[in-house]
Amino acid sequence: MSGNPLNSYIRKRAQSMGWSMVVMGGSFFLYYLGLFGNVQGPLAPGNLGESLAAMGVEKSHMLMFFLSFFIIALTWNHFFNLISFMIGSRRSCLKKNQGHSCGAVTQKIKAGNKQKNIRYRCVKGHTCSDARFNPVKKGVVSHTIWVVAMVFCAIILYCS
Repeated sequence: MSGNPLNSYIRKRAQSMGWSMVVMGGSFFLYYLGLFGNVQGPLAPGNLGESLAAMGVEKSHMLMFFLSFFIIALTWNHFFNLISFMIGSRRSCLKKNQGHSCGAVTQKIKAGNKQKNIRYRCVKGHTCSDARFNPVKKGVVSHTIWVVAMVFCAIILYCS
């Protein structure tokens, strides 16, 4: 990547503009379908509510959906981390090299059927009796999803 910095800057700006155009096109599409309520279309809030009511969807159904979505969005990484910890994945090497941990990805090696003989070998060839577990942490998108689901639950409960 020893290209011209100006070309790199122009490429990044062109990509940003391209994505902005894609988002704007999608927004126009949703606008003319009536999602924002200014134009009559199949996604206008009134029409959307009528079509959901015609299918038999009630307030309690929507609350159960968003509450389930909220619980799943809030707890998915805890279950993933628990399962990963139990099967011994997502671990990194603790072998010290020049005062720092190796940090390479490890694999579990069983030496017999006893749990006491579990060892880990990293991709660099180190073997150790213990390895650091690296849990998955929620990011901004994950937190935004559960907060939005919680807000929808509150809207359904208190505003209708």
